[in-house]
Amino acid sequence: MYTRGLRHLAVGLVLCLGVVGCSHNAKQGAKGQGAYTQGAGEGAGFVGSEQERELLSRNKIYFAFDSSGIDAGYADVINAHANYMRQTNRPVRIEGHADEQGSREYNVALGERRARAVANALAAQGVAPQQIAIVSFGKEKPEAMGHSEEAHRLNRRAVIVYEN
Repeated sequence: MYTRGLRHLAVGLVLCLGVVGCSHNAKQGAKGQGAYTQGAGEGAGFVGSEQERELLSRNKIYFAFDSSGIDAGYADVINAHANYMRQTNRPVRIEGHADEQGSREYNVALGERRARAVANALAAQGVAPQQIAIVSFGKEKPEAMGHSEEAHRLNRRAVIVYEN
């Protein structure tokens, strides 16, 4: 009976230390256009130019109002991430977001369409589908607060986050 209690205490302590030890890794990069990369480009075996590394630092794809179509201006960014993912086999989570306009349900669906559009673009570049996970936050995690067109523009996005 005594050892069972100690075992539970030890397991609880290990879990608590694991959570506390990992909490400092959350979103340390700057917000905006040159966002954090969550480890992209640091992986062993990545052979890429300085230009590719710069493109990897751009992990946010912005969308037009009520759209999940990827602008052609993001082709180089998607190609750089696809190249990196093919070389390193790193998995990613693509997070879809929407601005505050519209209902919660609509924005979750729109965020999912945006995340899926980026996932499909990566898969079209030869990334294995099992490397890609998608999640939609809808309007729940805005990048910019406020009701201005600029805030809305920054919140209409998909974010490529590399998993460890």
